[in-house]
Amino acid sequence: MNGSPALCIVVRDDMLSAALASKKIRRLFGPQETQKLRTERYHDRETPYPAWYLFGCKSRHVEGLVASYTSQGAAVYLCPESIFCAALPVDIIDVQFATLPDDLFKKLSQRNKTIFGYLPAEYSSKTVQAAALKKRGGERFLPLQCFFGRRDTPQLPKGPRYWIVKTPTGSAGKSSNGVPYSVWTAEKLQESLPSLLKSLPESEKIICSEFIATSDPYAGFADHVVHKMPFLSTSAGGAGPYGLHCQRLIHNCNWDALQKKQVLPLGEFIGQPEIMTGYIGRIKLLPEFIRALPFCRSRVILSVDFIIPPDGFPRYLESNKLAATFADSFDPSLPPLIDFYARLPL
Repeated sequence: MNGSPALCIVVRDDMLSAALASKKIRRLFGPQETQKLRTERYHDRETPYPAWYLFGCKSRHVEGLVASYTSQGAAVYLCPESIFCAALPVDIIDVQFATLPDDLFKKLSQRNKTIFGYLPAEYSSKTVQAAALKKRGGERFLPLQCFFGRRDTPQLPKGPRYWIVKTPTGSAGKSSNGVPYSVWTAEKLQESLPSLLKSLPESEKIICSEFIATSDPYAGFADHVVHKMPFLSTSAGGAGPYGLHCQRLIHNCNWDALQKKQVLPLGEFIGQPEIMTGYIGRIKLLPEFIRALPFCRSRVILSVDFIIPPDGFPRYLESNKLAATFADSFDPSLPPLIDFYARLPL
């Protein structure tokens, strides 16, 4: 791109507040101020991960979006999601760390703006993610799960002995309003399901998903090992894992407590994880699993969570565009994903 393009990084309000150590941000930061913030935050060893993504972190060997885009000749602005609008005089917009409404995306596209990090807002729903994976022929890579609304018949299918109850939106084991996911014995959930559905607001749903147990030989035969794999999608439609290494969250579940109480918050049941790097190159069905994953034609980075039970079939849990792993280097031969993403040509 010729000249010095104006590039705006749009960031969810709470993430920008965390990155700047400020309670509330309600204004646009121009290029000079953005560069000053980058200089200050880059050398701070105590900043949270949103600051690493934007400003980098010297001690973690992360350059961050601001420095990477500036090195390509862009004049970089920062804008909180709540005040972003189509009227801003910029050429390129990065919404990797924000939600861009579909109508605003269309308006910006009609004005020939270049947009990075866009994923349709509907993909924040686990029900939409599961439906998209099914549509691509990947149903066998899903746990057995049911989506229930207030007026649905409260009947679980037979088979699974344990279920996890969650909402369509949320992450890190909690719904979007902060309520923890919960794990149930099949008997207790079937008994309680009518009252759970009756208490749902008219437009809301819950997901009852089979709780997948593992016996992972690469993690001491732990019984619940979640793989968090970084993925990169491009505007040309290509998508795939970033390298062959990922983060593994290794849990040993409290089965005795679950049997005694019949229902537990997810965190209480699985406990604090041991976090280690994992290698996915040994997973035989990985190429087929990747082909079934739902991506759109956009330059965007995602964290894909999956788990591998003893049958060897990966089970897809969810994808997150806002994740806490993009500044980590799982593969020592590759830079952090946030830096690779930002260094792609403008």
